[in-house]
Amino acid sequence: MKHIGMDLGGTTTTVTVLNARGKRLLDRTIPTREDALVSFLSKVPGDKRVVVEESQLADWVVRAIQPYVSEVIRCQPQHNALISRSEDKCDEEDCHALARLSYLGELKPVHHTDWGYRQLREGVREYWKSSWDLTRAKNRLKAHFLFNGVPTAGEAIYVSRWREAFYDRLRQGSANLKLTELHYQRLDDCRSLKAAQVGLLRELAQPYEEEIRCLKTVPGIGPIGACTMVAYLENGWRFSNKRQLWKYCRLSIRRHESQGKGHRGASYQGNRYLKCSLMTGVASLITRPQDTNALTKLWYQGLTRGVEPQRMRRNLARKLVVVAHHILRYRRNYQDELIPVAG
Repeated sequence: MKHIGMDLGGTTTTVTVLNARGKRLLDRTIPTREDALVSFLSKVPGDKRVVVEESQLADWVVRAIQPYVSEVIRCQPQHNALISRSEDKCDEEDCHALARLSYLGELKPVHHTDWGYRQLREGVREYWKSSWDLTRAKNRLKAHFLFNGVPTAGEAIYVSRWREAFYDRLRQGSANLKLTELHYQRLDDCRSLKAAQVGLLRELAQPYEEEIRCLKTVPGIGPIGACTMVAYLENGWRFSNKRQLWKYCRLSIRRHESQGKGHRGASYQGNRYLKCSLMTGVASLITRPQDTNALTKLWYQGLTRGVEPQRMRRNLARKLVVVAHHILRYRRNYQDELIPVAG
């Protein structure tokens, strides 16, 4: 078995080949094109294991070279300390380090999913990005008004029929109205793009209508949250236990402790789209009356026991994702009476 490390670049790819004993056989720099990659790998005899780090190019490269090698591993860059912490860091050494990690068996592969889930993930990511772009455009518009001495509150500034009234307030000062028009134009463009992303997301989610319908029966989970969970949690069997699930959703705890001293805090690692969906669901749950559902009851009971609101939000998000994970596994509707609630 030969171990081949590839450092992918936009125009060129650096490749290192090790033999079964870990000896460095050759180094090459080849164009990042399908024909060049396939031609190089075809000339390497015997069984081949190719290692690439997860990146924008990784998915395309893996699909292109998979028929020509024995195994392809897309590994987590965060776990490759031999590369990230090295003082001798360049393309040649990085691909050699990947091949070396493959030889040592110290790689952490990235989960692969089928084409349908991959397409849905891409649609979900683009929706959330367009949503954040719209929020950014709104914040910039308000900042522009505030800079010109016109503080605004609420959502009226974003409504089209009130736009002329806000222009009148700016005319009383020395604001640049052309710049204001550009801010409103950005807002309108972001709104149109978000609407288009929602339409595309509906199309991509059609093969998973049953799973999405079941998830929408859970209090706090809407259409976007359901699509996000289906895209990343798939059929509900991806994670074997709830601690792995929480870690993936950025709901675990990071610890820096030694001999009982140190500190703990919320994890920075995991899927931000899932965490955003879950926290949005929690925000919806905690605004409802106490007797609405069992999940909301858990929120009020936690506050009554003296649990800090920030910690209680995380606990409720954990409960919400465990319920959603179970529903995806068995494709059942949410049953409120099955949620354990004290007294």
